[in-house]
Amino acid sequence: MQEIFENVSDKVKEIAEIAWRLAMAQHNPMGAAEFLDNVTNYYDKLLNEEEIEFLRFYFNMKMEMMKE
Repeated sequence: MQEIFENVSDKVKEIAEIAWRLAMAQHNPMGAAEFLDNVTNYYDKLLNEEEIEFLRFYFNMKMEMMKE
């Protein structure tokens, strides 16, 4: 299977996972969403476009998984 974000480093993947865990520790959906938005906005200045797209994709995928 072809990975969609094959040029994204393990460091960025780790950032996404840690941010997600911190957001879920909020125990408040609005607080979690705001936290993830703040993380994405912060890293928007530090990461390239593909890496930011990965963060958005990762967070959206995790939210969809929570619906099930």
